[in-house]
Amino acid sequence: MGKSFFKSRWMRLAGWTMAVVMAIALLLTIIANSSYVQHKLLKLATETLSKELNTEVSIEGVSLNLLAQHASFYDITLKDMEHRDMLKVKEIWGSLRLRPLLRGKLMLRSVKMNDVGLLIVKPKDGPANYQFLIDATKKKSQDKKDKKDRDFKVDLNHAIVNNIQVKYNQDLYDVSQVVYNHTNDKHSVTIHHLKTNWKSNSKKGIVDWNIDSGQLTVNITDDGKRQVDIKGLTVCNDNHHPRRNKGKPHHGAFDGGHLNVTTDLSIDILQMGKDSLIAQITRGCAKDTVAGINLTDLKSDITMIGKQVHLTNTVIQQTSTRLTIPKAEMTLPDKKSGKTLRYRADTINAHVILKDIARPFAPVLKNFSIPLNLRVGLSGTDQEMSFKGIRINSDDKKLVINATGNLHNLTDAKKLALHFRVQDMVAKPGIKDKIINQFSVKKYMMYQLYALGVIKYRGDFDILWKKEKFRGLLKTEKGDINFHLELNESTKYLSGKVNTDSLRLGELFNLKKLGNIDCSASFNIDYSKARTARIRKQKGGKLPIGSVNADIRKVKYKRITLKNILTDIQSDGALASGNVTMKGSLTDLMLEFSFTDTEDMKKMKVKPKLKFRKYVKDD
Repeated sequence: MGKSFFKSRWMRLAGWTMAVVMAIALLLTIIANSSYVQHKLLKLATETLSKELNTEVSIEGVSLNLLAQHASFYDITLKDMEHRDMLKVKEIWGSLRLRPLLRGKLMLRSVKMNDVGLLIVKPKDGPANYQFLIDATKKKSQDKKDKKDRDFKVDLNHAIVNNIQVKYNQDLYDVSQVVYNHTNDKHSVTIHHLKTNWKSNSKKGIVDWNIDSGQLTVNITDDGKRQVDIKGLTVCNDNHHPRRNKGKPHHGAFDGGHLNVTTDLSIDILQMGKDSLIAQITRGCAKDTVAGINLTDLKSDITMIGKQVHLTNTVIQQTSTRLTIPKAEMTLPDKKSGKTLRYRADTINAHVILKDIARPFAPVLKNFSIPLNLRVGLSGTDQEMSFKGIRINSDDKKLVINATGNLHNLTDAKKLALHFRVQDMVAKPGIKDKIINQFSVKKYMMYQLYALGVIKYRGDFDILWKKEKFRGLLKTEKGDINFHLELNESTKYLSGKVNTDSLRLGELFNLKKLGNIDCSASFNIDYSKARTARIRKQKGGKLPIGSVNADIRKVKYKRITLKNILTDIQSDGALASGNVTMKGSLTDLMLEFSFTDTEDMKKMKVKPKLKFRKYVKDD
């Protein structure tokens, strides 16, 4: 009976105590939200912020909840030195610590801000409008006594800022959200969807640009290490003209006036100073699904001192193609000193599958899956590029190329000139037809190509505005050929000249009676798909379309040696016909011939003629 009495008494006492505490808390909440307390709190917050930031600060409203230890401030405005609204915030919610607040000090642990407007003005010949805040912060940090007696302290573990609009001079930026977290020894800031747009001028007119940062996260540890992680950075532009390959499927899909590139990137910043940076790109990828660009991985070690950038252990991966650059250096442009961009990489190694670049740059390579190995040294500026020590070979070494090259006028497409000097090239049996079979084109004269055996080449080729030129010496098992070819992209004709002093022509065309030939020839071949398609639809055929004119200085036919023969051939794609004229002193021996298939020349039709010259007796 006694025990239950005392137990009941203690329970009643505890209940009364709890009721009193709740009543006091309720009373304090009512008092805290009274106009008097809110006015005092508003005045304290305004004066504290104005003092700390050394500028004019206004706050329109405040709400305090002592029970939950948080406060809300409404319609905050911070002026710069020109009395412009530098910062405007619709609402700030802050988690407070009660004890410091009772001593007249404001300490924030968690903050949430909504609808933030920020004005940044950075004139060319003066300080930015936020410089006074930096100066005030430096002054406070140097004054230890003032630091100890500070009335305002921020010790944030978490902060969220929603809906931010920034005006930087004339440029506008929108940010959907910024999140800050401090856990253990790491500070983390994540920016969601920083968006901006601008216009630029090009030769085709105005180009609209849009950028969306996606998710940008910066992690900083207490020992100074920084990590930047970007997910879904998107860069788009539109020059308001049709895409370059519209209606031209043989053109690459890449168009600098129509970009839609999404990028992921991770960077570890190991050391950062005023004019120096040591960092590692640990992961990178970029994709433009419309253009067909697909960079699957990027890695590099970066050291930057002033305008000098040194790259080591660089790896660039694109689907099946992989480039490795052990060491490279770059000098960034500097307007003050007038220095332009310069770069150099003495060795670039690559394992290349050309179909990886087919969709953006060369659709004709869409089936080119022969692995090629590349080694090259590269250097250049913003206007030119030099290639040294180029070596290309297939895995089986049936194709080997050694060359050098250079590229000029990079910024002017009509003056751009790419030149390569092929020091030597070897193509062994099995690789020539394998390479041609990578292309979806009609296969002409494949028997002749195979019959040439091992091909060696030394010469030059140039790629110019809508024109390609090839020249050099072709050494084969059937004889040597000097040639000069030109592809004219404007007229769609392949023209050129060839010369040989001893070519075993009979073996090439499976004509046993025909022996070695010493001749020169010029030709003009139509490679316009539109024109040839019309002709083939009408006549069919498997021959090239064009003309050949030859001067045969000497040729063996059976056991007879013939000299000074003129030949012309005209081909409409279905039938090739021509004339052979061997001039004599009194008579010209002439042959008319025709054929329909270069791989079955035995069926060639030949009709001999004899032309007598009129004899004129000298007086």
